[in-house]
Amino acid sequence: MKLLRPFLLLVSIILFGWLFISNINLINVATTLNEAEISSEIEKVNEFTEISRLKEFAIEKINYMETIRNRFAENAMIRVAVISVLIILQILLYATAGNMFSTKTSSSSSHKS
Repeated sequence: MKLLRPFLLLVSIILFGWLFISNINLINVATTLNEAEISSEIEKVNEFTEISRLKEFAIEKINYMETIRNRFAENAMIRVAVISVLIILQILLYATAGNMFSTKTSSSSSHKS
């Protein structure tokens, strides 16, 4: 039991760190770059003269958005699993803390008699 608690704490810290780092990538720090990219895409759309080319372009963008959405969904499932594991680890850490103190007092009192 003495090694279980530090191990659970270490795993918990590593998982919290992974969650923190994986979510940092989702912060939009390059807002001006994204706005320039959007303007560029709008210019491409405005340059189309044939409706068939515009349709192809739109379908490509929709497929790309679907791919991105699927990746976000997969990442969200991983994060939910990690958060669930973290909740279980925190409950175990809390439960073992109470048990450790009660076993210390009961074992020390049994040695005194």
